[in-house]
Amino acid sequence: MRVAALIPAAGRGKRMAKDTPKAFIPMGGVPLFIHTLQKFEICPQVQEVVLLVPDKRDIRQAEEIVRQGGFQKVVGIIPGGEERQDSVYIGLKALDPQTDIVLIHDGARPFVPVELIRRIVEETQIWKSVVAAIPVRDTIKEIAADGWVRKTLDRQHLWEIQTPQGFMYPLLLDAYERARAEEFYGTDDAALIERLGLPVKVIQGDRLNIKITTPEDLVLGEAILKIEKV
Repeated sequence: MRVAALIPAAGRGKRMAKDTPKAFIPMGGVPLFIHTLQKFEICPQVQEVVLLVPDKRDIRQAEEIVRQGGFQKVVGIIPGGEERQDSVYIGLKALDPQTDIVLIHDGARPFVPVELIRRIVEETQIWKSVVAAIPVRDTIKEIAADGWVRKTLDRQHLWEIQTPQGFMYPLLLDAYERARAEEFYGTDDAALIERLGLPVKVIQGDRLNIKITTPEDLVLGEAILKIEKV
């Protein structure tokens, strides 16, 4: 079973209000994406990793960082596209056609447990399309454009979707090809599978598997790093 992981880290991170691309922002003294790569490097179920960076100018810097980190599974560092979905498509096209399972994981989710990666791989072999998620805790309301509450949603059936998301490679590539042909953009990779009427299995994620998006998230990430080191 050949398993590859695509790590989209091509976002500029506008909400970070920094000139440095988000993936290269230091956390715990090293670039954010290094923490993410480390989890896939030590996961025995993953054979190779492709990292997507903002553009060609970032490749040399990323290559040097990866070399210094001693990463053996990173087989490619390539520039992404305009949107995240464009980046993932570029990554999918760069994979070996013999790939069986592809994992998509946000470069800005550095605290993904290795055990969760393993479970995603195992479940994908069974269900073909699998996502990690956690049930929402707070009350969720649907709000109209004018600010008035339309209704309160039943949170029993609401989950926050995370990554990694796992798919049989030919299946996801086909979904991406169709979405591209029809100019459809989804909010995550599973949405492209769902629009084809195909099932997606949800498994329990991890509450510390947060996405670093804002300066406040970075502060929280530094705190989590301290916990991990204890």
